[in-house]
Amino acid sequence: MENKIKLLNTLKAGAIAGFIGMGLNHLWSLVAQQLGSVAPAGFMWAVTFSSVFPVLVGSLIYFAFVTFLKNGKLVFVALSSLFVLFSLYGPLQPVLPDGSPTPDGFALLTIPMHLISGVVAIFGIIRWSK
Repeated sequence: MENKIKLLNTLKAGAIAGFIGMGLNHLWSLVAQQLGSVAPAGFMWAVTFSSVFPVLVGSLIYFAFVTFLKNGKLVFVALSSLFVLFSLYGPLQPVLPDGSPTPDGFALLTIPMHLISGVVAIFGIIRWSK
């Protein structure tokens, strides 16, 4: 059974996945800006925080699921995949959370970042927490 997983290993897996996702998201940010996307002020810090912190939280959720649920890994993959899909709604809005208008090319800039972080998190947490 999968509940032999250790909390520290799961957190390490989340940190590794988060930092890999962060690096890939920063690379994509540079590419997208060359393609015409406009990043709001402070975007670099938002990318850094948003690429690492949720993945660490996800690793804790993964640990809880595989420890306490019979099909914890499957539940984690299903819920994480849904979470990633729902996260794509935000970048498509005409107004940012702070009330300012969404910059040109914002969806092109951010939707791939959501997908990158989500895929790396789901794959990395499961694979590297063993």
